[in-house]
Amino acid sequence: MFVKDWMKKDIVTVNKNDTILDALHLMREHGFRRLPVLEGDKLVGIITEKDIKDFSPSKASTLDIYELHNVLARYEVKDAMTMDVITVSPDDPIEKAAIILRDKRFGGLPVVDENGKLVGLITAVDVFDVFVVAMGIREKGVRVNILVEDRPGAIAVLAKIIKQFELNIISLATFYIKDKPNLRDLVIRINGDNDKINKCIDEIKNNGFDVTSVLWMDEIQ
Repeated sequence: MFVKDWMKKDIVTVNKNDTILDALHLMREHGFRRLPVLEGDKLVGIITEKDIKDFSPSKASTLDIYELHNVLARYEVKDAMTMDVITVSPDDPIEKAAIILRDKRFGGLPVVDENGKLVGLITAVDVFDVFVVAMGIREKGVRVNILVEDRPGAIAVLAKIIKQFELNIISLATFYIKDKPNLRDLVIRINGDNDKINKCIDEIKNNGFDVTSVLWMDEIQ
């Protein structure tokens, strides 16, 4: 999965020569905290609520709200925007965007092509959507947690058992367990005939796997 598969293409932007007051009105109208700043179709900066707040006191610390609006209407976005913008490419893997959003604690990232043209925006909510889809959370079935030794072939054995009962694997993910480097927490979602699912889980246990949790999907939706 790549950024281009999940990014939003319909983006609200401002021009660097728009007034700061215009940017503030757009943020309030759409419920945004940041806006990409363009010069033509090229990304040249980003302006946030914090940028506006940091800019306002230095220009109008003793003014009332009406005078402050007049000041913001006289200054342009380029006077308050941040020019050093972290971006991603549409061809970057979604994991790269997720890491930046998490580590920088951003709500969103502009997506630019090789020519610097703004082509989209990827947000933290978009990354959550990837997780929901990849984990098959909205699919009916059963979620099974299994402690698996971190060794080659373990997942293949489980897949063979599931195939034996003609069940469908919706998703499969493995997670490291803190302080237990030799074990992985395997989360697998399967669907199919309920009776076959129960027999399959029993067979997994009979093959020596430690099944720690069995949760039918309607229990977490």
